[in-house]
Amino acid sequence: MVTAAVLACLVQTRPVEGTRFEHAAPFPALAWVRVDGNVKPRGFAQHEARRLGLQGRVLWIDATANLTAVSTPERIEALIVKVADVGFNTVVYDVKPIVGRPVYPTDLATQMTRWRGQTLPAGYDPVVIVAREARRRGLSFLLAMNAFSEGHSFAKRDEGKADSEFGDPGWGYGRPDLQTVRAVPRPTITGPGGRVRLSPRVNAPVPGAPATLYDRVPAAAREPGMVYAAVGADGRVADSGPTPFVGEATLLVLAPPEHAAALSGLVGRRFQIGAEHEFLPAAVEQDQIPLMMNPHDEQVQQRALAFAREAVSRYRPDGFLYDDRLRFGGLDTDFSEPTRAQFESRVGKPLRWPDDVFAFTFTDRLVRGVRPGPYYDAWLAFRAETMATWVARARREVQAAAPGTLFGVYAGSWFGDYPKFGVNYGSDALDAGFPFLTRAYRAAGFASSLDLLVTGCYYRSATIVDAMERGAPPGQTVEAGAVVSTRVARDQTWVYAGIQLADYWGRPQDLERALQAAAAGSQGVMVFDLSHRIDEVWPIFARAFKSPVRPPHAEPGLLERVRTLRRDWDARGGRDRPFPILEGLPGAGF
Repeated sequence: MVTAAVLACLVQTRPVEGTRFEHAAPFPALAWVRVDGNVKPRGFAQHEARRLGLQGRVLWIDATANLTAVSTPERIEALIVKVADVGFNTVVYDVKPIVGRPVYPTDLATQMTRWRGQTLPAGYDPVVIVAREARRRGLSFLLAMNAFSEGHSFAKRDEGKADSEFGDPGWGYGRPDLQTVRAVPRPTITGPGGRVRLSPRVNAPVPGAPATLYDRVPAAAREPGMVYAAVGADGRVADSGPTPFVGEATLLVLAPPEHAAALSGLVGRRFQIGAEHEFLPAAVEQDQIPLMMNPHDEQVQQRALAFAREAVSRYRPDGFLYDDRLRFGGLDTDFSEPTRAQFESRVGKPLRWPDDVFAFTFTDRLVRGVRPGPYYDAWLAFRAETMATWVARARREVQAAAPGTLFGVYAGSWFGDYPKFGVNYGSDALDAGFPFLTRAYRAAGFASSLDLLVTGCYYRSATIVDAMERGAPPGQTVEAGAVVSTRVARDQTWVYAGIQLADYWGRPQDLERALQAAAAGSQGVMVFDLSHRIDEVWPIFARAFKSPVRPPHAEPGLLERVRTLRRDWDARGGRDRPFPILEGLPGAGF
């Protein structure tokens, strides 16, 4: 076990003369990296973990990508032996992926027994064996689940095919009433002669949208049978009529003849694109792989809780994590009528829906934007409060089903991206310059309900210096993601920075740098995923982790001590250093 004296060497930083940068080597067997001394994390969680020689070293095992790896007890035993031998101290096993069907047998859903050429025997339970072997090897064992995703678009696409690689597409497809509802904007042009819906893509006709906007004159404009409206260089509609079109235009609208009156009514007017909003269940025109359900709905919440209670009571893991689908589907969800009723009750008046919240807008090249309404910030806070209340409730349920079980979440590391997903995983006392951090939104921070926060710092650049050398944004680095995650948590939970092995295929030195950056900016590192050609890099982990350490989340009472130190600091008027808003990449770590 690493002593405090050894740890001082393990985590020390050394200033680079004349600059704000420092050398850091949380893993002393790997080469030093340069980190930004002005933004490095400071706090009691970071201090106590380092003082006591604690460091999270987590391997994530994805459910769908690793069926073969866990398909027999012998394979699981060999896997866990390898994981322990190279020095990982924690295993996270994702047992309920986004399709909503778990890898273990249950009465709550059909078991996932095949996925993209990989299979599990029906009725076979890999989780109990992973748990047993992890404990036998002294590893901390954590379960992970997706909360609010109950279907997979690929499985739905292939449903009914004899050669489908996926099986049942998910419970959520049979419950459209519980799916999240999207406000889908439809671009339109409107004038005295009427309104015409446009295809949502420039130069691309779409079924159901009679008119198409072109920024070049298409061949169809040279043939009879359509009507057009031509936009001149001044941004006004200069001409309209039946094709063929002859002349020049910066933009051209083509539509069937029945829309001639609508297009002719635009002549002389400034060309502007408006939007109509259509409210659709998530499975209709599904725009992402997971089928997202409505987190406001009690039935959806109860289903997620039933899985959590069953899993922790059956397998007694050291901890339970919710994966990234602990969120809303996006800014455009949930616009269901039940949610509307809840929100109108909150604000105390009926609303123009969705305009009083926000409306989508389009430029004249169909680039989509957002026009905030008077209740926009209230809407962001309302959704974040729903999620914070849910997280506290889920924690209580997990603790009741298996007392002492740790509770945590995984999320993307760019905190500034999360208001549109209704998630505030930061401290409810966070003081930072994010414009969305209103008093109500800040109060919805749920870090104090967590024992562990794992964030996906999935970038190809390890450090801010690396990004500077490559001409890349400094916020789009493992270092920045780790630091921002640690700072927003504000000593309310342990934070481990996640890295993705696929980002470093063929670049082993950059993987080493990413490990250093992740551990320098947080209290540990999570490696995603076992399936990402990990056999090629086991030696790197063996070298990095050669001195065994315990993870901070495994130390009883230590997190509460960290929180007490923070409360005392705050009560004495302690002030944090200015918050480094290092802008990450939207969607990073999802």
